[in-house]
Amino acid sequence: MDKSKTKIYKSYDSNILQALFLKYGLSKYYIRQSINGSVKGVIPDNIKKDYVIMEKANKETVSYLLQKTLK
Repeated sequence: MDKSKTKIYKSYDSNILQALFLKYGLSKYYIRQSINGSVKGVIPDNIKKDYVIMEKANKETVSYLLQKTLK
């Protein structure tokens, strides 16, 4: 019996993608490919760095709000 192979897709935060779309004016597809590492260059490197920074800030904000509301 042949085993079924399922590709696992990484999902990205849509709010961060929208912010990067507004900042760079590039397509969301290109932004996702830049974050994924499929596209090489200076701008994709900047997009990837910005995504990491925004994702970290987003997680910190959520954890802060959770701590504040659980008190």
